[in-house]
Amino acid sequence: MKKAFIIGMTLAFSATAFAAPGKMTTTERLAKFDKTSQEYFLDASGNLKNATGKNAEKKYLEQAVRDLSPGKEAKIVENALTDKEVLKNLVSVAAAKKAADKMEDRAEAKQIQDAAEGLSSMIGEMHLSKKAESRELSKEDSAIATAAFDKSIKLGTDILTKFQGAERASYSRVLASFKSLAGNGKLPSENMVQAVMESQKVTKEKAIEILRKLKDCV
Repeated sequence: MKKAFIIGMTLAFSATAFAAPGKMTTTERLAKFDKTSQEYFLDASGNLKNATGKNAEKKYLEQAVRDLSPGKEAKIVENALTDKEVLKNLVSVAAAKKAADKMEDRAEAKQIQDAAEGLSSMIGEMHLSKKAESRELSKEDSAIATAAFDKSIKLGTDILTKFQGAERASYSRVLASFKSLAGNGKLPSENMVQAVMESQKVTKEKAIEILRKLKDCV
């Protein structure tokens, strides 16, 4: 079993995805590693594979997610399995973390890693998104923050390639801050606002404005 696990993880996150690292942009690197991972974990219909009938692929995915959110991997994968789009994005997030491990530019690698860890935390909290009404936010602000939270999960690592430079660094800080807040008993919408306020050093009103832009981004 241990041998099979190691072989599975090697196949899922093959080092061959990093051929000619000096000639690949971050976007190309993420795309290539993501393609390898998607082909390993998901079938043509977007479902998690179970090639052996023993849930090996699920176990490998949980192991990969454990590197992002230790101790929370089972809930994160459980949440992702409720939505094919989210499952696809979780595979991308796990692949992004492995990509960051191989990047030579460590500052950029940290951005990718922070984003991957933050996104995995969001997926782990998504079941709480519509659980109750916020006591900290108005209905309008709560709707904006919840929509921004949902947009982040749906976009997954695509947002890392849509944003560049200072924008990507800023977004990665928001995600890193969200991870630090996750599990504090508050709603994801409330933590989204707090994450923006703390990471960007802005007021609550400005944080809502930033989340509105994120919500509306294509």
